[in-house]
Amino acid sequence: MNDDSLPKQLRHPPSGGYARGDETRQRIIDSAIILFGELGFEGASTRAIAKLAGVNTPALQYYFENKEGLYVTCVDFLAQESYDWFAPLLKHIELLKNPDAETCIEMFCQMLETVLERVLNNKAVHQRRLFHVRIKMGQGPERAASLFNEKLLCHIHLAGVTLVSRITGSSLDDEQAQIRVLSLFGLATTFYTVKHPALGSSDGNEFPYDKMSLIKRNVREQCQVLMRSWMV
Repeated sequence: MNDDSLPKQLRHPPSGGYARGDETRQRIIDSAIILFGELGFEGASTRAIAKLAGVNTPALQYYFENKEGLYVTCVDFLAQESYDWFAPLLKHIELLKNPDAETCIEMFCQMLETVLERVLNNKAVHQRRLFHVRIKMGQGPERAASLFNEKLLCHIHLAGVTLVSRITGSSLDDEQAQIRVLSLFGLATTFYTVKHPALGSSDGNEFPYDKMSLIKRNVREQCQVLMRSWMV
């Protein structure tokens, strides 16, 4: 039997379960995120995930049914975790009434700074950031990418398009506005995967304040230049 073909007879019952089940379940998710990030859906075996989590392989089936179920659960966890991080700013943008151009630019800069804080300052291991990239590239089960888009990306993208369309006088479904939003987010999302001496060690410690400030300042400057050049 293939390492990733877990038996079907075991199911996670609605009540009861392993002792300290919530803690065990979360440990499996955390371990799976690391290995899915490093090796991808196909490369990460259930055996390796179980070993890293300190459980036996049937425990994965007990909680998640199979590897695809575990992958989708990891995606759902990351999407919700990230959405909670962005939610206050997204709500603020949603409630803006006829904002002027400079307000729109400031709000987009804050969105980019939130991305940077999320990927650089949350003690996330490098593999965790790689998992985010794999999801955005559509790797793994199709329903995982759809879930991530539905729960997170579409909300962030809509907020960005709302701000860009406001200063350019375009509609929300304008193709150029959509592309411009992607280019702006690219200023920050490059830090999902980059490893460079200028960023220092990626050992999981809190990101140095001075470097975070420098990166934010540079990203903000680029965002302002681009958005002001699009103003009508």
